Formats: sequence, C-alpha cells, structure tokens
Amino acid sequence: MTATVVPCLGFTSPAETITSQKELHDKIMKIQRKKLRKCGAMDVKRPFVIKTQLVSPDSSGKWTGGDENATSNEEKVHTKIIHFQRHGQGYHNFIGNTWRELGKTVDIDSSDPDKNPFVHPEVLDAPLTALGRQEAIEKRSVAALMNPDLIIVSPLHRAIQTAHFSFADHRSRVPWIAHEGCREDLGFLVCNKRRPLSQTKEEFPYIDFSYVVSGEEDTLFKHEEMECLLAQADRVYDFLANFVRTRPEQEIAVVGHSAWLFNMCNAVVECNGDENLMAWFGTSEIRSMRVSFIESSSMSSKECKTCDW
Repeated sequence: MTATVVPCLGFTSPAETITSQKELHDKIMKIQRKKLRKCGAMDVKRPFVIKTQLVSPDSSGKWTGGDENATSNEEKVHTKIIHFQRHGQGYHNFIGNTWRELGKTVDIDSSDPDKNPFVHPEVLDAPLTALGRQEAIEKRSVAALMNPDLIIVSPLHRAIQTAHFSFADHRSRVPWIAHEGCREDLGFLVCNKRRPLSQTKEEFPYIDFSYVVSGEEDTLFKHEEMECLLAQADRVYDFLANFVRTRPEQEIAVVGHSAWLFNMCNAVVECNGDENLMAWFGTSEIRSMRVSFIESSSMSSKECKTCDW
C-alpha cells in the first residue's frame, strides 16, 4: 500500500509507521520538496531575490544573527525583521492525528467525507483546539519580547486566534491586518475555506479586513481542486515582494500556515541551506528572520506580476 501524505495537515496514513513528530515532519518535507521541484516552483526567476536569516534579540532588544553585512554590497536592498508564526493545533490537525492513531487511511483526493474527513462541512475554517489555544498562549512570553509595528494574519480562523493569544500584548498598540496572501491552500479541503467574513469581523473587530478581497463567502476557494504548488509559490512571492516589502514598517509579524510557510522557505526565499529555516514549522512555532529584498539585475521590478486574487 502506498502511504497517503497530507502535508498541510500533519498526517500520514498507517502504510508508513511514524514513531515521532520529527519523523513525520521529515517524511512530509521530503515529499513536499519533491513536489516543489517537479512543478518548477524552485526554479522561477523573479524581479526580487529574497534572502532570509534567522535572528534573535540581544540584551538591548536588537535583532542579531547570521551575517548582518551579507547584503550590504547589494544595490536597492530593502531589509525588514519579520516574525513568522504557524497557527496552533487546529481541529483538522487533531482529526488527522486521531485517524492515524486509529489506523485509518485518508484518501486526500476523495470528496467523500467518510474517506477524507478534511472535506467534511463541519471542519470549515477549522478553529484551534483547546491544545492549540494553549500552544498559542504559551508563545505570548516570546512574542512580548518582539516589537512589531504591524501584525499580519491569514483570514482563516485558526491563524487569527493564534495571533490573538500569542501577540495579545500588541493588540492595542499596532495595526492588525488580515491578508489573503498568507492563507493556506485555496481549494478542495474544506478546513482551508474561510467562514463568512461578517462572522470573523464580528469576533475580531480590531483587525482590518479591507485586504480580504474574496468577499463574504470566500470566492477564492475552489471546491474542485487544490491550489497547485507553483500557484501558491507565486502567491507567497506576491505577498512578500508586493505587499510586505512596500510597507513602511520595519518589524512585522506574519501568522499563517505550515504548507504556506514551507513553500516560502523552500521555493520562494533563499535560506542559504539553513535547515533551521527550511524545516517544517511546528504548531504555534515562531521564527524571527532578517528578510532582505534585492532587486534582480536581470529583471525590472516593473515586470513583477501580481496575483489575481
């Protein structure tokens, strides 16, 4: 039997015995990288080269780490500190883990909820579990050491909830924006379909939803098929190069999703082979990065095409 792997859900079928979360993530990463190469997502030349390095705060609160002069000789460089966080455990993650523990196999291509629980209407825009909320709360002390001038969240509920708990100390201090560019896969799996916008606005009135362009009922989501990885990579790049780069804020937090973050670190930005950057994000994990946008000498920024979402 061939194992079915659901990377964005942190799940594999019983065809492969998983003994630890690390082993699970290692298998997921191997498969995802193969898929990214096959679809050509790792070979796209873009108007901006985006380089990243892990950083951490020193005693004065300055973000240090890596080679701070690595891009000093580059022309037209825009550099920011960005704190990327994956959401805490969602109900879809819990369901995936439960099915695996029960020895059940997910047919990720099936539209039958009895074979693929992630297309069940009940998991629409899956929120955090109690464990997921606790994971996010536990990151509050880490986030309190950060000084973001802006919080950007995926408009999916689990990402907003995670930011709500982890960045609670920044809730009234800085702007909060929901943006389609950092949401998870845009199709098929109902857990990734956004709930009606009015519901989310009512629950989180302090967030600016003006960048959520898919309307009240999420017109971006395609029920027939998943978003291809190349299209997702284009969306990740567009979000970083055409939105984040152009923002005036120099320190930003972005709270999103595991598959999106993995695509970013393995196909869109340059991590200089640092596996600590390129590895799969754990639930609620935060990685602080120095992100440098370097205009490509072979392409003009005017050539950059934005996504049509």
